[in-house]
Parts: sequence; C-alpha cells; structure tokens
Amino acid sequence: MIHHLTIIGVGLIGGSVAKALRCENAVGHITGFGRRESTLQRAQALGVVDSWSLDLGVAVEQAEVVVIASPVNAIASIFHELKSCLGETTIVTDAGSVKAPIVDAAVSGLGDKIVNYVPGHPIAGKENSGVDAASATLFYGHRTILTPMANTRAAAITTVKDMWETIGAEVVFMEPSVHDELLALTSHLPHALAFVLVDLLSRQTNSKECFNLSAGGFYDITRIASGDPVMWRDIFLSNKRAILQRLTEYSSAIDDLAGLIDRSDSSALEEMFKHSNEVRMQIKDRRS
Repeated sequence: MIHHLTIIGVGLIGGSVAKALRCENAVGHITGFGRRESTLQRAQALGVVDSWSLDLGVAVEQAEVVVIASPVNAIASIFHELKSCLGETTIVTDAGSVKAPIVDAAVSGLGDKIVNYVPGHPIAGKENSGVDAASATLFYGHRTILTPMANTRAAAITTVKDMWETIGAEVVFMEPSVHDELLALTSHLPHALAFVLVDLLSRQTNSKECFNLSAGGFYDITRIASGDPVMWRDIFLSNKRAILQRLTEYSSAIDDLAGLIDRSDSSALEEMFKHSNEVRMQIKDRRS
C-alpha cells in the first residue's frame, strides 16, 4: 500500500497509474502536479487525483512515492526542482521512454537523493493522450522496464517493482543503455516509419485518392502516427544515436528489398516474406 502518491504529469500514463492503483486499493491519497491548472482540475473531476497543486514543493511534501510521467525533455528540470523538496526516504520513479539521458539528469539533479530513484519505463500506451484517455487496465499484461543503479536502495526498488506488478505489469530489469538500444528498434523505429508513411502519402498530388483507397493494412501500420507529436519529437532527439543507427539499418534492409524486386528474384522475395510471416506468428503466440 502506498499511503500518499504524487503524480507529476497527470496525462495518459500518470493518470493510468493512479486509476490502476486505486482500482487495486493499493493507494491512499493521490496528489497531482502539473503546469496547467485546467488539466489538474479535469483529473480531479474524473476522480484520478484527490488533490492537486501547481507548487511542486506542496505537491510532494507528504509523498511516499513520486511518479514522474512528464515529457522526456521536462524531466531533467523536474529533478533539479525536486532535490530540495523531497523527504529523506521519498521514492522517485519515472515513466520516460528513454533511460540513459534521464538517469544522467537524475544523477546531476537529485544529488544525495539519487539513492531513492528507480528509473522506469512502462511499455504500454495508446494512440490517444491526456488524462481523459487514462485507463486502469493500460499496463495489464505489458512489461515495465526498471533500470536501477548500483547505489539504488533495495527498499526503493522493491516498492516500485511491487507498484507495477500490482497494476498488472511484468517487471524486467536491464541497464539504461541496453533499454535505449532495444527500444530504438522495437518502439521508436516503428513510430518513425508510421510518421514517415503518413507524411509521404499526404504529400502525393493525389493524396486524397490515396487515403480513400487505404485499407486495413495501412491503418494497422500507421495507427501509432496518432501519438503526441511533441512527445515523440523529444524521444527521437533524446535517443538520437540509437535511432539513427536503427534507421540506417532499416534503410539498408529496404535497399535489399528493392534489389530483389528489381532483379525479379521471386524465390528470395518469397523466402523473405515466409520468414517474416513465421517470426510474426511466433511473436503473436507469445503475446496471446
């Protein structure tokens, strides 16, 4: 039981954490913090938070656990603000989609409070954003990655791990740099491709006809292009090196595919598609 939880950034992720913990009767009081009063008022009206404040010190003064669910580029400044506000044992975690730069910012910003910080990233989301899209079941059956440091307090790790498991997540531990390399391939690259494909079609002289003729395949591939543009801009720039590497690899794979088509290499094309089909079915089986 978390007796007092503070959510910094009461949007889709922060709001879903609050709703999920409340549904599990695993939290007492929930305080929200953000920059927009209207968002916090909406969160309270929806029952996501019990109270809120535009003053960070007030928002965290009684917190047992603080969850930072703000945009990636805002988290560094939040760490610096938090340093003087936190209690000696207040646990801090985050939900940032990039880990190594955030961990570096935490080391710089939190000072000796760094021992209570447990970096995290829930691998869950929706194409919609904001507190109205928050769901108590968002994390159920999905993985949450934790990347604690060598000096992170064991009690802090246990508390954060238990929090995520309570709301249905499977917790996985790894190094921050490994997280960023893997997520660049499995999350960031697919979003890049979705954004580029939609943008490509929109720039065609016959774009209206293109979209009118789009079927399920197009919408399946591009659904994630509905994600928050600002959030994804910040993720791409924060994980620049890894994403650029994956884009280069993907470009090379596209060149290989173009070569097979150009040479009318039907057997190699079929073999590639067959292999991808088999791998995709295996992935589907593991998730079912």
